[in-house]
Amino acid sequence: MLSGEKLQDKIYEYLVKVIARPRKKIGGFAICPFLKRYLKDIQIIITEDYDKTLDTTCQLLGPLGIEAAVISGYDIDYDNLEKLVNRKSRKYKKLDIELLFMHPETVEPPLPLNYTFKHAPLIIVQKRSTLQNARKTLKNKTNYYKYHK
Repeated sequence: MLSGEKLQDKIYEYLVKVIARPRKKIGGFAICPFLKRYLKDIQIIITEDYDKTLDTTCQLLGPLGIEAAVISGYDIDYDNLEKLVNRKSRKYKKLDIELLFMHPETVEPPLPLNYTFKHAPLIIVQKRSTLQNARKTLKNKTNYYKYHK
């Protein structure tokens, strides 16, 4: 397992070089087409306690004006991570929060590329309204979703 600082650096590099990079295989889109716009407003948090860190992050995201946070840390199995994210999603839905996750064991990402972060699980906490607006724009003004499985 990487140290906290090295993991934080790997996550940032992954966001810039993998997730925000345009890909010919998906029509010139980045995996996350709006990431570059918000990169300076995304916090990367390394934790020893996903549960408490998710609570704190979800409660402070809006009041602090943070667009999104990527939380990572110790290894947690896929099923437990999914349960945790689903539970916190229900709890914080009213606060304009959307939770997504990626696990090193992810087999089939929704796009026809292998872009799974292999170093540690990632939990993305972001403003639901921003994500919904981005999805709406992509659906109505581009062919981005034709590449999804």
